[in-house]
Amino acid sequence: MRIGLVGDTHGYVPALEAAVAACRTAGCDRIVHCGDFLSSPFSPDPPSETIALLRAENVSVVVGNGEVYLRDWDTPRWEATLAQRRQRPDSPDHFLPYVAAGQAELSPDDLAWLRTVPEEMVLSGGRPNDVYICHGMPGNVFATIWDTGPQYTPDFTRETIAAALSRPTVAGADLILCGHTHLPLVQRTALPGGREALVVRGCGYRRSAEPGMPWWADYVILTHVAPASLGYAAWEFSRHMVLFYPREPEWIWDQPSRPSPSGPR
Repeated sequence: MRIGLVGDTHGYVPALEAAVAACRTAGCDRIVHCGDFLSSPFSPDPPSETIALLRAENVSVVVGNGEVYLRDWDTPRWEATLAQRRQRPDSPDHFLPYVAAGQAELSPDDLAWLRTVPEEMVLSGGRPNDVYICHGMPGNVFATIWDTGPQYTPDFTRETIAAALSRPTVAGADLILCGHTHLPLVQRTALPGGREALVVRGCGYRRSAEPGMPWWADYVILTHVAPASLGYAAWEFSRHMVLFYPREPEWIWDQPSRPSPSGPR
């Protein structure tokens, strides 16, 4: 089994196209996007194009914080979603007034599809729970329990972290795939019962410092190398970058024509 891991493309369609194409060239059996395939409240490219590409390429997708605002606005879930977001020390108030307009950019079909995308997913590689996928941390798309700065992480207790790692979908995993912080990470994480899982994070994209130069999209190739008869999954991995050209390199969220979300998380 070979998995291509993509994440945090934030509505840049050329970044998603380039990373998915590279995973296809690498012979991946499954391509996984670990969330933030859109941005809230607005994406730099039409959100319908991102969603159409994910669906056409049969990418396995979980939502990130970029999607849950759009998914949950004007639903009974909104207050709980916002309360979870407000556990973080940085305020979302500067972009919340635009979420309704951002949701309106989604067609009814796209919004209906978005509301079917899970917050976590399990793929089978050699055992029923080999590969666990989330965006930030298990049970919370707005934070992470893996190396990150305080701007992403509430004041979690050991009990909170243990509860996240004890979720049934997580506790049996050999491989955990995540995103969210745009920082590379490969580490072993202790799980309940004395087990460990390998955690690999997708890093999204990198802007070029030079005008007119291409940007870089990150993707990871993971290959299952242990036979199922051994009773565990061993994984080899390699991280790659692929060039892409954004359609509007200068697009920022406070431009006069339309607010956009290059800052909100």
